[in-house]
Amino acid sequence: MSGTSNTAVTWSSSNPAVASVNNGVVQGELAGAATITARSVADSSKSASVEVTVLEPPSPPPPGNGVISGTVSIALQTSLQSVDPSVPFVDGELIVKFKPQVSLQSLSRLSVFGIELQQVRPLGMERTYLYRANLNRADTLTALQALQSRSDVEYAQPNYILSAQAIPNDPQYTNQSWHYEAINLPGAWDIETGASNPVTVAVIDGGVVAGHPDLAGRLLQGYDFYSSAADSGDGDGRDPNPEDTSPGTDYHGNHVTGTVGAATNNNLGVAGVSWGAKILPIRALSGGNGTLADVADALRWAAGAGLTVSGVTANTNPASVINMSLGGPVACTNAPALQQAINEANDAGAIIVVAAGNSNVDASTFSPAGCSGVITVGATNAAGNRASYSNYGTRIDLMAPGGEPAGQQVVSTLGSGQYGGKAGTSMAAPHVAGLLALMKSKKPALTAAEGLSILKETARPLNAAQCNRPNGSECGAGLIDAQAALARLNTPPPRSLVLSASPNALTLNTGASASVTIGISRANFSEPVALSVSGQPSGTTPSFNPASPVTGSSTTLTIPAGSTPGTYTLVVSGSASVSGQTVQGETRITLTVVQPPTTPPPTQNIQGTRIYFDAVLRETPTLSLLLDVNPVFIAQTGTQAPYNRNGLSTEGLLGYRISAWKDVNDNGTQDVGDLFGWYRTGGNIATVMPNASNINVVLEPVLSTTLTREKWLKQLGYPAR
Repeated sequence: MSGTSNTAVTWSSSNPAVASVNNGVVQGELAGAATITARSVADSSKSASVEVTVLEPPSPPPPGNGVISGTVSIALQTSLQSVDPSVPFVDGELIVKFKPQVSLQSLSRLSVFGIELQQVRPLGMERTYLYRANLNRADTLTALQALQSRSDVEYAQPNYILSAQAIPNDPQYTNQSWHYEAINLPGAWDIETGASNPVTVAVIDGGVVAGHPDLAGRLLQGYDFYSSAADSGDGDGRDPNPEDTSPGTDYHGNHVTGTVGAATNNNLGVAGVSWGAKILPIRALSGGNGTLADVADALRWAAGAGLTVSGVTANTNPASVINMSLGGPVACTNAPALQQAINEANDAGAIIVVAAGNSNVDASTFSPAGCSGVITVGATNAAGNRASYSNYGTRIDLMAPGGEPAGQQVVSTLGSGQYGGKAGTSMAAPHVAGLLALMKSKKPALTAAEGLSILKETARPLNAAQCNRPNGSECGAGLIDAQAALARLNTPPPRSLVLSASPNALTLNTGASASVTIGISRANFSEPVALSVSGQPSGTTPSFNPASPVTGSSTTLTIPAGSTPGTYTLVVSGSASVSGQTVQGETRITLTVVQPPTTPPPTQNIQGTRIYFDAVLRETPTLSLLLDVNPVFIAQTGTQAPYNRNGLSTEGLLGYRISAWKDVNDNGTQDVGDLFGWYRTGGNIATVMPNASNINVVLEPVLSTTLTREKWLKQLGYPAR
């Protein structure tokens, strides 16, 4: 009792015939209700009570002749996401997403190979967390491999470092005419300046210089997602102030912001692509670098529409267009957390524009450039050719001016009152983001698919020489044409075709296959659409059902993985001939082919497994069980075996909960090192009535987070037997 040093109490029961009490221990006597009271000896006015309900125990079910049968097997080891050890990531930090059936309350710490990982914070995505330990690079990869092998983990990846995709240089250029006239932007402004329906554009970058006079009145309330206080320059981690405070900053974020939407026609400084755009500044980089975990949270927050981030106030200004002039040399298939954030932002309606990267390599090897659901932009120079540094490949959607470090550069806002030039695909991307803001201002209902389709249809293709590649298609559809895109939007073509793929990213084992739904959206025509696929693994032939040409609104594409591991970009092209006009559209699918699962090591033998059939007698108001003390014993060797349990009752109970356990370490306890599995449906432990067959149980390694039969019974107050 609080308020007194004398803690002695007297106990009493309002109905001792129902429930008696002895020194705090309550004994149920008969069915009924009673109140148990503890009263202070020192102060009789102080007491505490609890209501107790005593239930009649259910009768055991009668003997029966019911049968439950199935197989018990050992889960095969799945393929792991690969990691290029040369790609930069934060030592000791890992992003982990857990499977749905895992109890999230037990995940504040993880122990793998004797390494303890502390949970830093949940990411915005469901069941996804950032973990940290004091590890060097090699030990981080060791811990990662262990996490990827866990049966409760959906995926685990390093916390990759993403960088601003610009080439640093001295800001000496003040003439914007070359890069704006290259995309016919002055002609586009005659059609739309962005003022008709102002569009919110989020710039996820290194922050903004809010006091720059050319950004006055253009900025909305943003956020600082850069979580490392040590090198943020503002002395703290996340906060509502996205000001660029990085020591020695080159104002990369402010440069990108100015290209999207610096104040225009104001007799001051430079012009932005969209005169009316509202800029949502979001800081996720410092000194040109940031982590994937911070970027993923920033992306979800930018899109808003119900996408929340733990500990961060909801975004009241969801962005219609998001620019990410950042990235890193890691394939998107190895950064599933980033792809997941992109998918969720797409679902919220955001159009995402990203820089292709500045390494003069295939853009599919970079993230987010190689991810699905983004518009990937390469860079051109003043001559109209692919810039010397710009990434290339079939993943490129469009090209835009990015300049050359030793030539003409893109000019925009820098520090407060300052202007200067920069070169990079970082500078190309905001041209496209700003143009999409113009298009969406003209047509607020513009979707990502329609916007990309129009930009591709109106772009000016680069030939092989201009692209400096064997084929001009490695520069995407070509250099954007703002005037043509706005004109096309202003007077839409009588017919258009938009293709979509669901899902648009797959990971398959060699020799396997998968199905993708290809959506076909026609505008102002109904003729059949001829479909084809390119970019598939060598020796494979994808097929459509219904077959091409397709008259309906969808078809199923079956994609075989073939025998050669790697990442492939499949391009699904469609065309229809309508009154002499050819209407075209395309969509892309990222296919990752990996080696198939290996068989379990020889030590994983099914022999010695016990299968328990615990009878559920009652579920409410409390769960009542009749525990199985004579489990089925598996004597067969190998990795799977059939089982059959006879003599089960078919009346007087709700069913049986079935579990299987192999005591690998032979210590009589269901603990780490053993194999265990429940029979589940939909991820939940299921109750099965006889007679039932194909009740298959899969054994997986017991982890600290595994809900074993012993833990389950202990939670219910039963002895584990």
